[in-house]
Amino acid sequence: MTNLRISFSLLFMAFALTQTAEAQTATGDELIVSATRTQNQFEEVGSSVSLINAADIKLRQYPFVSDALRDAPGVSIARNSSYGGVASARIRGASSGQSLVVIDGIVVNDASAPQGGYNFANLDVADIERIEILRGPQSLLYGADAIGGVIHITTKKAAGGTAAYLEGGSRGTLRGGGTATLGNDDTYGRVTISGVRTDGISRAASGTEADGFRSVSGSFSGGVALNRNWQAEIIGRFSDSHAEIDGFPPPTFFSLGDTDETEDTQDYAIAGRALHDHSSFNGALTVSYNAIDRVNRDGGIETFGGEGDRLSADYLGAVELSDNARVIAGAEVERTSVIVSGVDEEASAGAVFAMAELKPIDTFTVSAGARRDEFSNFDGATTARVAAAWAAPGEFVLRGSWGQGFRAPTLFELNFDQFGTIPNPNLQPERANGFDFGVEKNFRNSSLNGFFRATFFQTRVEDQIDFDFARSGYFNINETRSRGVELEGQVDIGEGFSAFVSYSYVDAVDVSTGLQLLRQPKHSGTAVFTASPIENFTVSTSLIFNGAENDTPAPNDSFFRADLRAAYTVSDSLELYGRIENITDTNYQDVSGYAEPGLSVFGGLRVRL
Repeated sequence: MTNLRISFSLLFMAFALTQTAEAQTATGDELIVSATRTQNQFEEVGSSVSLINAADIKLRQYPFVSDALRDAPGVSIARNSSYGGVASARIRGASSGQSLVVIDGIVVNDASAPQGGYNFANLDVADIERIEILRGPQSLLYGADAIGGVIHITTKKAAGGTAAYLEGGSRGTLRGGGTATLGNDDTYGRVTISGVRTDGISRAASGTEADGFRSVSGSFSGGVALNRNWQAEIIGRFSDSHAEIDGFPPPTFFSLGDTDETEDTQDYAIAGRALHDHSSFNGALTVSYNAIDRVNRDGGIETFGGEGDRLSADYLGAVELSDNARVIAGAEVERTSVIVSGVDEEASAGAVFAMAELKPIDTFTVSAGARRDEFSNFDGATTARVAAAWAAPGEFVLRGSWGQGFRAPTLFELNFDQFGTIPNPNLQPERANGFDFGVEKNFRNSSLNGFFRATFFQTRVEDQIDFDFARSGYFNINETRSRGVELEGQVDIGEGFSAFVSYSYVDAVDVSTGLQLLRQPKHSGTAVFTASPIENFTVSTSLIFNGAENDTPAPNDSFFRADLRAAYTVSDSLELYGRIENITDTNYQDVSGYAEPGLSVFGGLRVRL
């Protein structure tokens, strides 16, 4: 049984992993945090998890987290055009509001958004250490909004020294940032600042006027060991962005085109955490606050405003009953509030949960648990989850899980009464059941190192909340079903050459109509090839395929896109890099009516002191 260490070692774990882990997805003895909210070796995890680590982020030169997520199996990204466009992530067909986003233990889903989804538009990769994508219903440990799964993001901590980067490229794009760190294993501090600006392209595919974007982001973290058993840390982040956007101009007001509209967004989050480690009893108490404030203007006149915040406290603890058994349990309380175009509402919620994890033999791990959530403004929900993993002979791993999930109605859905919309205080949570099972084969020898993994999944959602135009409001009206297969594999042949390939088949439909859910391709895949033909020089290429999608006002065609990247390490303190995005100059749309950039060239440098 992997010993639970919710301690300062967890704060430095992500950095340590990057020194040895080079695969995009977790394998073997890689440590995974998201599946149980504590550390587990990957071969002990029954859930379907993918890992994108700092080495992948650097190699592939992702500008934003949404670009990294596009390479993960089972994840689809919908972005309203170029930098600054609303970017949402769907896991296995679940909407962005049914997929939870957690950064350093803080839930950052937007409380003021109509369905509570997180907008990845402003989240760059400057301080990101690792991204875990946990697929399938996960409400046992994460509560509401985790129907599709959880995107669990961890930022860098003290290790790494002082560093900076500067990059420029097509359409007047300029990106840059820097990090300063200090401290040791007992006391540390880290500050990161980054920014981007671009002249952009016309967001409307039919438009001609370029829509620019600028954003400044920052994060900080600090920690101190109070004594041999107690540690404390503080974590925070913010972003401030200004995006020019397109709308629906006269005379029709129905066709997307050039308009003089803008969106200004400020979001921030802060958390304090106390961690204790007493032999077989470990735990963490976290108090966090996050908020978002956005204003839309047309010709300088405000047309929409939204504010949302979330204040929460939670405790997670674990007791080691023996070398082969432990119990993980916790409690949470939360208050959310929104102010959206004059609607001012708030709600509170609380939950308790417990999970047992057993290892009857060295190669078999099973976990099971239950959770109860209560809400101030609608009925509560009880959820459960079971997962198991068997490290079978011959370097095989068999995994399976079944879980329940739910999505609580947002304050927007319950109370919004503008523009002819009728509030519906009688909405009930969406409820989901899902399962997956898979097999993994690992290859570990002198001539071949890698893995192949196949996973089948299915999720059903009842009482799905959608807008009913006939009744001008939100109602529990739909049932959806998503099922499919995820295939992925990686091979390191040696001599600096490696290849990663993933393919996803996702059949996500509205059961009542049989129609494919919006912006969810049935077929998608990624291939990444990397080579180091000479010392200190690395080149890689990504091939991205996205199948046809159902969308409004028109479906999106399938597309193929290729990117090329190269980097040269001049010295221990200097690296030069460059990339060509969309080298085939493919004309495609992530969201119907919104253009995406054509061929784009970028170059930059990284400095480490």
